[in-house]
Amino acid sequence: MKENVKTWSDLGEKFGDRPPRRWKKKKRSRRRSGLRARLTRMFALVAVLAVVVTTFGTVDAAFQVINQLNPELNLGSFRDGGWNTEPSGTLTAQQTLARDAGRQIMGSAVRSALFSALLAVIIAGLVTRQLTRPLSRLVDGAGRLQAGARDVQLPLPRRHDELRELTGAFNELTLGLARQEAWRRGLMADIAHDLRTPLAVLRSEIEAMQDGVQPTDTAALGRLHGEVLLLARLVTDLRLLSLAESGAINLSPIVLDGGEVLRALADAHALRAAEVGVTLSVSAPAPVPLTADPDRLRQTLQNMLDNALRYAAPGEVMLSAHSDASGVTLSVRDHGPGFQNDDLSRAFERFYRADASRTRDPGGRASSGLGLAIARALTEAQGGTVTARNHPGGGAEFVLTFPNRAGETT
Repeated sequence: MKENVKTWSDLGEKFGDRPPRRWKKKKRSRRRSGLRARLTRMFALVAVLAVVVTTFGTVDAAFQVINQLNPELNLGSFRDGGWNTEPSGTLTAQQTLARDAGRQIMGSAVRSALFSALLAVIIAGLVTRQLTRPLSRLVDGAGRLQAGARDVQLPLPRRHDELRELTGAFNELTLGLARQEAWRRGLMADIAHDLRTPLAVLRSEIEAMQDGVQPTDTAALGRLHGEVLLLARLVTDLRLLSLAESGAINLSPIVLDGGEVLRALADAHALRAAEVGVTLSVSAPAPVPLTADPDRLRQTLQNMLDNALRYAAPGEVMLSAHSDASGVTLSVRDHGPGFQNDDLSRAFERFYRADASRTRDPGGRASSGLGLAIARALTEAQGGTVTARNHPGGGAEFVLTFPNRAGETT
């Protein structure tokens, strides 16, 4: 029993209450060989050398000045203290004065050198501590960040120098990581929510068929097929959004006419627009050349038009294209109620729907809530920008802007 008894220090080292001895040795060795220790030794060595050289030069200059007075004062060799003037060894008053003065000069020089060296070491330690304190905080912050903390914010040094810029960049990095972590958690929650609904419908329908409550007929299979299509569409949209935002999507940009693209889009959706009471019109009086991937541009415009048909019907939807010195602009404007303030600021968020009660259009197609997010990601992947606003004349408007590129001709 006694052999198994351990001291509190051993138990503390085992269970983490006290740092292990190996870690203590490692920390002490790091202090001895760290940047602060090296800077302190370097500054102290430079200061001591400067003190030695200065002291030696001052004492030597004093000796030279007084030795120049030897012929007149008969002080003897001042470097020997003035006592080797006569063989008898008897010192005159002047020689005794010279000896005492030499000893005082040497003693004062040695004391001054020692005091200056000690003061240099202390000041070097304080200066290097001040210089390396931001670096030590950065090391500690990086360790906390590696351990999983995302709210690490370090105090900025008072001096506006490179260390302040480095600390500011570290704080910006931690803020970006915190935003990404929050976005990732929100995205996972949104994906789980949007997957749970169709899966719950599928489960309830299938269990009802198994229990004989729901007949296995064409209508029931059609409902199941619709939920499966919704799941497939959601997975496809998530993959496309991930590829577009990571820059891994394959693009084949060519020179297009923006007006022709809008007219083809209006012709393809004319039947659906008529079903929901929407009139499509295209305004592109002149050719509008732009460089973009035709399939991805068509998908972007289709997502915006789909949003207009879903939330602004019935009414008119206008597609327009024009170019100027700043670039090429394509817009999709409806004459519906427009955006609310909260809706406008969150229009391009993933899984965000302005009206939860209108998640399905009259044609029965379900929305994944990723259409506008995909539109923005695809546009930015091609070097363009997309914005949403309330048009001054009423209704919502999506605006795509592409920069002018040399050699764009249709």
